[in-house]
Amino acid sequence: MISRLAHLGLTLVIGMLSLSLSASAARGDITKALTQGGYSVKQGVLVTRLSDGKVLFEREADTLLAPASLTKVLTSAAALVRWSPVHTLPTALFHTGQRKGPKITGDLVIVGNGDPFVVSEKLWQLAADMRGLGINEFAGDLVIDGSLFDDESRDESREEGRLRSRHAYDAPVSAFGVNFNTYAVSIAPGEKPGQAALVSLDPYSLGGVIIENKVTTTAATASKPRSNTVSVTRQVRKDGIELLKVTGQIAADWPTQKIYRSVANDLTAAGEYVKAFLKNEGITIRGAIKAGTKPSNATPLMSMDSYEMRRIVAGLNTFSNNYIADVLMKRLGADFPTSGPAAAPGSGTYANGLAVLRDFLVKDVGIKTNFVLENGSGLDTDNRLSARQINAVLAYMEKHMEVFPDFLASLPATGWDGTLKKRFNRNATEEFKGMFRAKTGTLTEPIAVSGIAGYFRHPTQGMVSFCVVENGNSGQRQPSIVDLRNRQDHILTAFLNDL
Repeated sequence: MISRLAHLGLTLVIGMLSLSLSASAARGDITKALTQGGYSVKQGVLVTRLSDGKVLFEREADTLLAPASLTKVLTSAAALVRWSPVHTLPTALFHTGQRKGPKITGDLVIVGNGDPFVVSEKLWQLAADMRGLGINEFAGDLVIDGSLFDDESRDESREEGRLRSRHAYDAPVSAFGVNFNTYAVSIAPGEKPGQAALVSLDPYSLGGVIIENKVTTTAATASKPRSNTVSVTRQVRKDGIELLKVTGQIAADWPTQKIYRSVANDLTAAGEYVKAFLKNEGITIRGAIKAGTKPSNATPLMSMDSYEMRRIVAGLNTFSNNYIADVLMKRLGADFPTSGPAAAPGSGTYANGLAVLRDFLVKDVGIKTNFVLENGSGLDTDNRLSARQINAVLAYMEKHMEVFPDFLASLPATGWDGTLKKRFNRNATEEFKGMFRAKTGTLTEPIAVSGIAGYFRHPTQGMVSFCVVENGNSGQRQPSIVDLRNRQDHILTAFLNDL
């Protein structure tokens, strides 16, 4: 009979032999995964052990490529470092005229402070607090002071969506925007097949916005999800009215769908949102929605605090929100301008914001090589970063414990949430879900761009940072984003198995 000690020793030997054979069989998996599918792309790959900075794998790591939304790694890192995880951006409200009981004879003035996360929840609380003050009427106008930012609400990457759009990501950038400067269109099936679907704006109807509903209810088709096809296009009519054309079909047994589209006029949309929430609390604004600046003699009324920066950055990275990214970039430019006083009117510009991001890369992260930054979101292909540069930002953040926990938590987890929720659902076993915290990047025009960068804890190498960027070749047939993402899932699996 084999003793328990001998049995344990034999088990350990067999286990080590098995591990050795497994590692041997896995050799070359990373290289194989990098070429899977045979797509014609430019690649930049770098994997680094963070404990000592040792490069574990690299391939064309210094090639400058379009990073798409991997740019947000830089933007979110700079926001946490330049401010702090608990920094807030409160929005101040004032009034002109006199208060006479529940009525104010003048205007309601909102001074935008570059809070990118003014959402329905915040406006509901604002309206409730104003009701609590006993106010039920403003005889004047709703004046929105967005002068902290310059007038360039749409850079080149957003210009196409000014008059017509089928996207949410091309929303204009402003010092005071609501719900990321988007409309939420709610689509629910009618009571019976053949009836029109129930279509509305969420949470309230808004002035200046009309819905054209051409969605029909079909028979129950829970087993055939592709039969549910709803499309929303936003266009601006000649009279300035924003028309949301909703077409398609929805099955009688399907839950309510929410589709988001960018607004055309950020000032008007923000004002209509505010008026709608106030109206729901019994507060009326008699006048019009206007742009303006706060009069020097305006009376402070109340303040609407923002979420802390760590929560804002979590929304930015988890859902890859372009609006949050470029609002934060402009807001950084207002607080840390290259010239002039901080947070001065008009100092929130693309130029000032980009200067802050470049300064962070050079002075904080220590990147001295060439790079190109034209926006903070990566919404177009003008930005150029290498896998080594992106990886350097990841390594820098890991060394700064005052910000790293919040930075790491802002990144979605594979197979669990955000832009990675549906990743690793097919190509890997359950053990890999949640193993990677990473930011993704995707563009489809004018070339295919796909990338992923973040962290994982390797069983023998410890904490590891990685970056994979792939760009289709101009003038050639572009690989599908689905194919590139599937290949990157295989690459990540190979990293765990082969390092």
